[in-house]
Amino acid sequence: MQPSRLEGINSLFLDYRRHFETGDVEQIADFYRFPLLYYREDGVKLSVNRDEFIQQVAKLLNAYCRLGVCQILGTVTEVIELNDYCTLASVRWTLLHPQGDDKAIELYSSHTRYLITEAGESLQIDGLIIVDESAKIREAARARKRAQR
Repeated sequence: MQPSRLEGINSLFLDYRRHFETGDVEQIADFYRFPLLYYREDGVKLSVNRDEFIQQVAKLLNAYCRLGVCQILGTVTEVIELNDYCTLASVRWTLLHPQGDDKAIELYSSHTRYLITEAGESLQIDGLIIVDESAKIREAARARKRAQR
């Protein structure tokens, strides 16, 4: 794999994470090429247009807000070059919530895979494969409810 592509993928996910932290759904959607192939944890495959994707991201950001997420960390854990124009990237997302004055602790960590394609001079996400985030969100929500009792 060309070092420039690996650098581009790392840069893409750094910018992507920043937009998630600011909550700008339109900017988040700009990282994707539509229609997007979206593979859910339950094995269902969907072809999602931009408006549908924005609705899903808004729901996800709402869940993050309810869970008290204060910071998102993303680590590209694996990159597989599929051909000269397509790459599969695995990212581990770690979501933190406040603990005390200046401390944040891990709420949960999940994995997502992305099909990255070259679109002209830039990289775009062409496919999204959710590995375990929905289950992790449900677990975190249940843990929060138990802690509040």
